[in-house]
Amino acid sequence: MKSITYNEVSIDEIVEIIAKHTQKYNTDENRVIIGTDSQNFCKTKIVIVIALHTVGKGGIFFYDILNVPRIDNIRQKLITETQISLEYAEELISNFESYYEKTGYDYTKLGFTIHVDAGYNGPTRNVIPEISGWIKSCGFDCVVKPESFVASSIADRITK
Repeated sequence: MKSITYNEVSIDEIVEIIAKHTQKYNTDENRVIIGTDSQNFCKTKIVIVIALHTVGKGGIFFYDILNVPRIDNIRQKLITETQISLEYAEELISNFESYYEKTGYDYTKLGFTIHVDAGYNGPTRNVIPEISGWIKSCGFDCVVKPESFVASSIADRITK
């Protein structure tokens, strides 16, 4: 993955960066948020963002870019974005579990949330119950527009 601050980083390095950051701000509320957005060109460019938001203090983020065959159906695009967000979230938690075994760092205090680039005021509103249910059944909180800033602002900007 890439970072404006840390350049190229692995998921293991992201876990370590998040752990150190949250230990520095251990009295503050820290949230790990995964969000994905996509944009159609010749192919569909998908941007996945892992963000750490320290409430009241800002945050840091990491991103990855995938290019897949063009997806024109909005429902299919949202399902693909959600699937990728969940895959990255599961990998991140798996790495946090390994990090916990090595260091004792308690990652369970972090709120893990998936931000979805769908809103109740647009053409994506009909897909929200399905996507939201899927995310919640996987054990994550789900946030949609206009509050889903990781997907609808950070990832969206990188897709351009």
